[in-house]
Amino acid sequence: MDYRKVNAITKKDAYPIPRIDDMLSAMQGAKWFTTLDLASGYWQVEMNPSDQEKTAFIVQQGTYEFTVMPFGLTNAPATFQRLMNQVFNGLLYKGVIVYLDDINIYSKTFDKHLLKLNEVLN
Repeated sequence: MDYRKVNAITKKDAYPIPRIDDMLSAMQGAKWFTTLDLASGYWQVEMNPSDQEKTAFIVQQGTYEFTVMPFGLTNAPATFQRLMNQVFNGLLYKGVIVYLDDINIYSKTFDKHLLKLNEVLN
């Protein structure tokens, strides 16, 4: 889908995406790392019903609208980052960093890593 026209008239969401240098500083000294990639993470975010028509697209079988957040919308990264920060509130930069659909878990010891990994998965 080409959302350039929709994106051009969309009010931009200035929610910050984590800075690489901040993430690297937080992980300094860690020896154990796990990265979880949330496959099709954006598709886990429901679209507001009043905005679904803005995602409409046409294929041979007809016209469809997304009921979940598609890739390509200008505010999708900010929306997803905000959601992930809410989900992992209290864990962020304490052994867990979330960058969009990647959850990074880091620890100095294996035992602490297993505890943090369990905390994230729960």
